[in-house]
Amino acid sequence: MLSMVALPYENSPLSVRDILQQPGREWRAKAPASENEIALLQSKARAELPREYLDLLRFGNGGDGPLALQPLWFQLYSVKDCIDLCLSDQHVLEQFPTLMFFGSNGGLESIAFDLSAGPPWRIVMVDRIAGVGSARQIAPHMGAFIETIGIDAEGQT
Repeated sequence: MLSMVALPYENSPLSVRDILQQPGREWRAKAPASENEIALLQSKARAELPREYLDLLRFGNGGDGPLALQPLWFQLYSVKDCIDLCLSDQHVLEQFPTLMFFGSNGGLESIAFDLSAGPPWRIVMVDRIAGVGSARQIAPHMGAFIETIGIDAEGQT
């Protein structure tokens, strides 16, 4: 069962599942992550992971769809991919010591938690080739980021 995600600008708390299954959202979730996979990720993470992120993995251990903010498309990494890239790859750990990548746009931009200040962790977009200096905030926290998943930017008013 998913925990409830209280979003600061919503009148009532909604689960990640409720948000991503709203009419008009286009999110293709893969099969949910198991509690064992999530526990393994939490044990290897360099910081406490946001509840909303863990609930997103419980909804889909990977997935993709439009994003109503830059970089306009979001591919959620599976637990295995996140561990392999973010927590085991020495190059990534050395080049991006304050970032924990959890997705990308399927191209050059990666999406990460900025662990340099918080929690809550800011969500940043970064070009991994250009380096950490290219990181820029795209959402103030995971709850706000989840609100933009599955929505085309053109559909925003």
